[in-house]
Amino acid sequence: MLDILIIISPLFLIILLGAILRKSNVVDESWQKVLNNYAFKIGFPALIFFALSKTEFSLETHSQLLLVNFIFLSSVIVLFAFLGKLLRLKTKTLKTLIICIVFGNVAYLGLPVVSNTLGENTIPISSLIVSVYLFVIFTIGIIIMEVLGHEKLNLAKIFFSLIKNPLLIATILGLLFSILNLDLPEIINKSLQIISNSVTPIVLLVIGLFLGKAKFGNLKEWIPVFLFSIFTLLVVPSILFFGLKFFGKIPRNFAESVILAAMPLAITPFAFSDTYDLDSHFIAKSIALSTILSIISIPFWISLVVA
Repeated sequence: MLDILIIISPLFLIILLGAILRKSNVVDESWQKVLNNYAFKIGFPALIFFALSKTEFSLETHSQLLLVNFIFLSSVIVLFAFLGKLLRLKTKTLKTLIICIVFGNVAYLGLPVVSNTLGENTIPISSLIVSVYLFVIFTIGIIIMEVLGHEKLNLAKIFFSLIKNPLLIATILGLLFSILNLDLPEIINKSLQIISNSVTPIVLLVIGLFLGKAKFGNLKEWIPVFLFSIFTLLVVPSILFFGLKFFGKIPRNFAESVILAAMPLAITPFAFSDTYDLDSHFIAKSIALSTILSIISIPFWISLVVA
């Protein structure tokens, strides 16, 4: 456990630095917006495209990995939707929980954690897993929010939200380059690699900047946030971990999947809150608390699948 903490502690120290800079007003809110836009529109698309385009992708080799993660994410969504209806949750609350439960920070935090823990050679596999998350979130997740939020399904809106998403575009292009065995000129590849190397510290700072401006609020508001964070960090990855064991699979062979499943809530759902009428206050608190608690939970899951 101590070895794992040493490996991932630099990541959380960068997050802490961002929080201190924001809390002390050394930087203002504009930094977060600019850096987040860079990461979302340039940095991570470059990282995902570069990693996937260099991966020797084949259905025979990766079909099981993709299928396991797709079934896992879909099952979690269905389970939460069923529980929400059973508990008669309000539509706004149900939509918030459904999109948040699968929107783990698999790209911004997950890729750095996996690469620092298992080695940079795992980035292609992790990127494939992230592509499954993106596909599920920006198809099934968005469709569910559209269905719950409107009487009439707006297919055009869903389609345009998909084709404009930089991460999904990078995923599709990366897979195409891999499958067709295409390559870019070396000068472009080196440029993409430089951008890819820059994105990890930048997005870790963004997480810290967000946490640094988060308001505490009253204790009563944090009870459902705490319960949700525990569910996200412990129960959700447990579903995958024990599900693999139940079907005779070795969780260690799916280490990247288990670690990514244990990520805290990502920042992106907060950006959805206005468009899809989500509970923005709950999301903001959940991002803050789950990220802090993940300092303990992530090493726990790593120790289970790496030891």
